Amino acid sequence: MVATLAATMLLSGQAMATTATTNASGTFYYTDLLGGNQQVVDPELNSCKLVSILGTSVSNQTDATVVLYTDTSCALLANPVSPGSNVTFVFKSYRFIDN
Repeated sequence: MVATLAATMLLSGQAMATTATTNASGTFYYTDLLGGNQQVVDPELNSCKLVSILGTSVSNQTDATVVLYTDTSCALLANPVSPGSNVTFVFKSYRFIDN
């Protein structure tokens, strides 16, 4: 009976859809206050991330927009950086969002 129900669902197009990607594709580069170069490959979407030392500039080589924040909770003074863009901006946290 279970096999019959599963086959019926597949044939009728009611099977569960695969989950959407939860990561951007590409690499996010940033420079920290001490001049260190950091990178995040395929960064997670919609999650607030902290930088260990203040970030000072970014190169967003992903397919999603990254929003830079001056606080540690992704709430204050947001600066969006679109895919393929570079910006100089002092930030403490960031979040990738769907375009």
